Amino acid sequence: MKNLAISLFCLFVLLSCSKKEDNATVIKDCTGAYIRIDSKDYFICNDEMVANFENETKVYVEYDKVEHCDQPDDAICLMLHLSEGTIELTKIK
Repeated sequence: MKNLAISLFCLFVLLSCSKKEDNATVIKDCTGAYIRIDSKDYFICNDEMVANFENETKVYVEYDKVEHCDQPDDAICLMLHLSEGTIELTKIK
C-alpha cells in the first residue's frame, strides 16, 4: 500500500511538470520571438520553430517552461520586452 502511494505521488509530480498545451499568438520584435498566452508573453528559446510564422499569427503550441536559455548577444535593440519567463516549444501548428 505504501508503494502504491509513493508511485501515485511520483506520477502526479511527473505529470505536473510535463508539457503544457495552449492556443497562443506568435509575437516577434527586435528583442526576439515570444508566445502570447492569456495576455502574457513568454520568450521562445528555440525561435527557429516560429521562423515561418508572421507576427501575430494564431497558433496551437505545446511547450515546456525552462529556467534559462541563451539569447543572442549580437542583436542591437533598444527595446525592452517584458515576459513571464522562457519556454521551449515542442510542437506548433
